[in-house]
Amino acid sequence: MKGNALKIASMVCAACAATVAVADRSGTPDATVKPSEAHLQYQSREIMALVHWGLNPYTNQEWGFGNAPVSKLTPAKLDPAQWVRAMKAAEIKSVVLVAKHHDGFCLWPSRYNKDYSMSAVPPPNTGRNIVREMSDACRREGLKFGVYLSPWDRHQGSYATPAYVDYFFAQWNEIFDDYGEICEIWLDGANGGTGWYGGANGGRGERRSIPKDYYRKGELLALMHRKHPNAVAFGGHGDWSTTWCGNERGVSPETWWCPRGGLDGKLYWQPSEADFPLRRGWFYHANERPKSLARLVKIYFETVGRGAVMNIGVAPDTNGQVCEADVKRLAEFGEWVRDFNSVDYAAGAKVSERRDGNTLTVELELPKAASFNCVDMKEKIAEGQRVASFSVEIPAGDGWKCIARGTTIGHRRLARVPSANYSRVRVVLEGIAEPQIFPIAFRKARGVTDEDLQSPDTYSKRDWKIVGQSCPYTNNAKGAIDGNYRTLWHTHPIKEGPQRPPQSFSADCGKELVMHGFDYVPRLDGCKHGMVDAYEFHVSSDGKSWTKVASGEFGNIEANTVKQRVTFDKPVKARYFRFTGTHSLGKNDHVALAEIDLW
Repeated sequence: MKGNALKIASMVCAACAATVAVADRSGTPDATVKPSEAHLQYQSREIMALVHWGLNPYTNQEWGFGNAPVSKLTPAKLDPAQWVRAMKAAEIKSVVLVAKHHDGFCLWPSRYNKDYSMSAVPPPNTGRNIVREMSDACRREGLKFGVYLSPWDRHQGSYATPAYVDYFFAQWNEIFDDYGEICEIWLDGANGGTGWYGGANGGRGERRSIPKDYYRKGELLALMHRKHPNAVAFGGHGDWSTTWCGNERGVSPETWWCPRGGLDGKLYWQPSEADFPLRRGWFYHANERPKSLARLVKIYFETVGRGAVMNIGVAPDTNGQVCEADVKRLAEFGEWVRDFNSVDYAAGAKVSERRDGNTLTVELELPKAASFNCVDMKEKIAEGQRVASFSVEIPAGDGWKCIARGTTIGHRRLARVPSANYSRVRVVLEGIAEPQIFPIAFRKARGVTDEDLQSPDTYSKRDWKIVGQSCPYTNNAKGAIDGNYRTLWHTHPIKEGPQRPPQSFSADCGKELVMHGFDYVPRLDGCKHGMVDAYEFHVSSDGKSWTKVASGEFGNIEANTVKQRVTFDKPVKARYFRFTGTHSLGKNDHVALAEIDLW
């Protein structure tokens, strides 16, 4: 991006900072804030799963609109026990089932929802209780069980009124009372927006908003704790809560203090939960593949290795099973985790400690040199989080040489060091109070190769050119087809100001192509303002007569800022295409994207 385009992007990002709230990433250093017993159990599990299944795989959506017919749910081999076995092989210790997503469909025969739940699906699955089957399977396999009920409900006509919150609480009481011990509940941050809402607006849907504290979270947390004292709430923002890491890539921040402000302004222990889908999307889509083992290992170090809980999104397919490719990848990852944690090369070391105020120096001398590449540290978090920084050092001449350094530790910190033979290592920890740690371990991470790197499956853009755009003030539409994810097409010119959706551009591919669909790459510059979240896509053979071949929304794009693949109902032959952004994030006052690909 050069010249004016760079200036425009900077101005757009400045506008974003003023309109989009930025989550507190680091927290507040305070050694007096302590975790609850529920938190200690939660953090000790380290790896969990979030299971998405329902109507969306059958409509190829991430966020259902709330009006998909239940007759579409026709799995031939529905087997929640198979899901649990696949997850157990990955060293997953707890499972949160998405019992109701934003479309409002319920995976159990709820007493309060007969028409849009498992009560209404076609035989032979009519009336099956997936919540029951999952909870029972988890207990048989020794896994903890939790539940996600989406606060936002695009099906219920009462949404955004007090009556809906009564419905929401009634369903939580069903879950709390009928399925044994619950280890975690999930309160998603996607709240309010367009939906079917019982056929409102003639079935075309409408956009609804909710007032502050609409869901009465404080009351819900108290209810959870009364009925399940060892449970935590993701997104609760108060006591017994965990907090989102800030992205859906499975990357917890380098620095994370668990003491964080609650809804009442007080500090509460709120550890990081780092969620990411095993595939590209949270629900199953046939054209996606699981992440490589190398990617999962990297995420492990950026989640568990930074004191967070690693949350893997598992998506059973339209047959009602975790597909073979995902089963294989989960098993490979579990084998790697077991291998990594099985040997402590510091066992038998002579350990000496020296304290000086809030500085703790731990020196380990091994009986004989050992080859390892990771230093494993854990604080005694029951006494509060205290370590603000650490360094790992080895002897060098008459002194010590630093080979790794970092900030907070919390429940666990995995510091990568160069793979070599070591006989003496010391770790220096600086705290806001006197550090309290468990014995330090040395581990060896087995190397893995990223065998799943794929060659591009999209058409070359060498002969593509822009032939039209709706915004007369913008000269940067080429940024959407230049193959560079760093550049932008946007409708936010410097002089004229933001231009509202709908906004479009048209491109000539130079020759007729067989188009199966397109890939949309959202802006990746860290700014969410103007990011397209609803679209239309037209094609043409002559650049004059246009046919709409796709329209919809990019559900969850604000949290999961990754490439989105849209598949047409059937392949089309065309030379031209037109992309239209019909709605955007923030003030919906302009549109922006990084790239459009065809495949």
